[in-house]
Amino acid sequence: MPTTESNTRLGGDNPSQLEFTRLFVASQAAFQGFLLTLVHDRHATDDLVQELACRLWMKFGDYERSRSFVAWGLGFARLLAFEWRRLQARLPVPLDETTLQALADVAAERSLASEDRHEALGHCLQYLTDHQRQVLQARYYHDQAVADIARQAQRTEMAVYKVLKRAHQMLLDCMRKTLASPTPP
Repeated sequence: MPTTESNTRLGGDNPSQLEFTRLFVASQAAFQGFLLTLVHDRHATDDLVQELACRLWMKFGDYERSRSFVAWGLGFARLLAFEWRRLQARLPVPLDETTLQALADVAAERSLASEDRHEALGHCLQYLTDHQRQVLQARYYHDQAVADIARQAQRTEMAVYKVLKRAHQMLLDCMRKTLASPTPP
């Protein structure tokens, strides 16, 4: 692949930097949600996410690829949030260390569960027909009305609703089965 200005800036010559960037960007929403749960301040959360990116990059050489990047990063995020809270003179809701720890544990569990559900959904989407995927994409990704989808597909609205219902049910069944399975998809 020829080196361009854009892939050089994104670590095109440094595979480790590129890998880190991809992992961090994919996990950023989980980190933001986790930190916001602990600090209750959007601006501070933005700052903490930037600091988290720096700290994770500095420790990326220690990251074990067999471990979830989100789980690894949440450990750093937890410590960062605790540091931030200790430095604050005034807290909007004063919490003792035990309560804050419990809150961090619940937020981490939810972030990891969300990651598991996202992976399960990606796995289950493979089992839909092309038509079902196209209808779901039109409805939810492109936010098209059912009437518009029906008109474009030259079908009735009821037919589109039936496709959506079958796709929803198939995804729900598959996700329940996948998430209940002890081995990942």
